[in-house]
Amino acid sequence: MEKEAPKRVKVAWSDDLSHDSEEERERERLAQLERELAELPVKPVYPPEDLQKLVTFIVKMTTLYDLRDEDWNPDALKKIEDWILDPRSLMLCIYFKGEVLKASLDIPLSPVYDLMYFIRQPDYVFKVDTFHDDVVFGTFVESVESNMIQILESVYAPYFFAITTWPDSVKSEFCSQIHTFLAKLTDMYYKLLGLTVLYVPREGQQLSFEQASTDRELVKRLEGVVVYWTHQIKSCVEDHASVASQKELLCPSDELDFWIYRHENLNALLYQLQNPAVKHITKILVTTHSTFIHQFQALCEEIVQKIKEATSNIEFLQVIKQPCAVLECVVDPDKISDHIPHIINLFRFIWMESPYYNSEARITKLFKALSNQIIILCKNYIELDELFEGQTKKALGEFSKCIDCCKKYREIYDLMAEAHSEERPGSWELDTGSIFNYIDSFIQRCFDMLDVCNCMIIFGRIDELEEIQKPMFLGARGDIFEAKCEQIEKQFNEALSNVKTVGHTILDVQAPSWYDDILQFRTVIKDIETIIENLVESVFEGVNHVEEGVVALYSLYNYSKRHNLKRIFKRKTAEVWAKFSDIVQETKKDMVSTRGQYPSDLPSFAGRAVVLRMRKNQLVYLKKHNLDEKCGAGLNRTLMRRSTENVGLMECNMDVLVKVLIG
Repeated sequence: MEKEAPKRVKVAWSDDLSHDSEEERERERLAQLERELAELPVKPVYPPEDLQKLVTFIVKMTTLYDLRDEDWNPDALKKIEDWILDPRSLMLCIYFKGEVLKASLDIPLSPVYDLMYFIRQPDYVFKVDTFHDDVVFGTFVESVESNMIQILESVYAPYFFAITTWPDSVKSEFCSQIHTFLAKLTDMYYKLLGLTVLYVPREGQQLSFEQASTDRELVKRLEGVVVYWTHQIKSCVEDHASVASQKELLCPSDELDFWIYRHENLNALLYQLQNPAVKHITKILVTTHSTFIHQFQALCEEIVQKIKEATSNIEFLQVIKQPCAVLECVVDPDKISDHIPHIINLFRFIWMESPYYNSEARITKLFKALSNQIIILCKNYIELDELFEGQTKKALGEFSKCIDCCKKYREIYDLMAEAHSEERPGSWELDTGSIFNYIDSFIQRCFDMLDVCNCMIIFGRIDELEEIQKPMFLGARGDIFEAKCEQIEKQFNEALSNVKTVGHTILDVQAPSWYDDILQFRTVIKDIETIIENLVESVFEGVNHVEEGVVALYSLYNYSKRHNLKRIFKRKTAEVWAKFSDIVQETKKDMVSTRGQYPSDLPSFAGRAVVLRMRKNQLVYLKKHNLDEKCGAGLNRTLMRRSTENVGLMECNMDVLVKVLIG
């Protein structure tokens, strides 16, 4: 008989087992916590003097930019004590947050310029005697490259070099790539700082040169490093170009600064070559008769000669330091020429006396630097912002001054070159085109801006010293002509706005884009001149009297100042004079044909005299006919108005002068 399986006990909702399971889990959690607490290391207890020593160790080991003793504050020192007393805290970070020195047990969440870190083994308790051996510390700076070099060279590379389990070919290839990477990365990082720094591998430093010489793979790797050193030293020795941006104009003072920099860089390179590690590598390659060591040693000897050259050049260039500093302070371009002869004479002295700086190429470079200095002074004098704000007459004076200054510099140079050649024929053979290339370009740009200023006055009516009225015309087509003038002004303002947009390139002689910009501006101006010529022709189509011609010329007078428009205005002026001449001739004929006629209410001779006098006055009026600024206001009136004397009637409201003009 089969035994029945026991039936499961039905559990009511009130008898749910979840309550018991929760209690059980809580008991397990508390037990685990007790076990962890039991395993935690006991916080160390230091005598006060030992704790202070450990804190002092960290303070003295901390290296941050511009860190001073007074930067240490109680909060930072307290955080250091907390880290020492808590073996569970693995990391201590010290950094500046703004101007305040901070210490933290975590990595800062906001960017910092540099950071000092200290790391301990988990649950390790420091001792005063062994603290420096037990703590791991270092610095992170803002540069990613610097941090990468430091970690790779100090931490990872030694580990890879010490590996003995890899096949020789694999290890050799891998280590060679590490050396190449570190050499190039080191070179690139310090080159951006203007320095030449050699990467010195630590591999093989623990071996004597005899032992290292027997390791072919090691020698091959060291040869690769020396080849890269040779490339670096050669680049440094042959570098005669000043360190500057492509868009930077170098001045005479920059030439002196370059040779000072070159002298320091070469001395720093020579100091690196005295490093025992470098000498050890050199000795290894000499022992193995490496083919790469001879060029390296030759370049090392050349460095000494180049340092001597740099020292001499600094001594001679010092003579121009003070005069050029005075020149840099000149504000008015009219005063620049007062300093030029003295500086050129000093250039001649360097040329004739210096044992290393006496080449034509270097003296040409000095003159180019002087040209650049003059351009910079003129650029600083010109206020383009004020020009585009409407001070056209002031800008005209500034550009004219700068043009005269540059031309005067060229005259002084030619005069002194001629005097030098008379004393020593054929000795002044400098590249004049190169010296004055930027000067000529700057003069041309000043002339370009003179044209822009004149166009602003003529076509834009922009003049800070005089209010130029809008052109106004008589007749039925007057509104059409005025609208055309407004169109001209609008078209010009758009072209001027384009020039203002590229204002930063106007006086930049190294920016060729200006030539395209000024060409576009002149194309617009040419179109405007064509429109004005057509406008003049249209206006004079309706001119039948001398008075109308004078009014037309007066309305268009501002355009007549444009050089390219003078021809048409001279022609129209001649036409007005021709009309006046015709009136004189007609009056003359009329006087002859009617000399016997006179007013009936006057005696014969007196009547004839009165008639002649009237005709004379008419001719005199026409000859002296003039329009003032009130003429335009006279046109801005309604032709008719309600009569104030005769209520309900209309009367003429025209200006008296206009009545006379239209006859």
